[in-house]
Amino acid sequence: MKKNWIDYISDKLIYLNGGIYVNKNDPNFLVPKASPGVGWNVNFGNPKAVTSFILMIIVIVALIVGSILIS
Repeated sequence: MKKNWIDYISDKLIYLNGGIYVNKNDPNFLVPKASPGVGWNVNFGNPKAVTSFILMIIVIVALIVGSILIS
């Protein structure tokens, strides 16, 4: 079956910049990296992954701000 241009582009954009994995059709939270045996990536096409990433950033910023205010 011949792929149309949208499928071709979306296949190329699954790994943005070779490291960020974005695939809304993949239900997995964690996926193997593009290079086998290197580690795991978070699937940013999954809403749970985006939510957990944002929460992680908020916690890090809160810890930094808290440590500055305590000092």
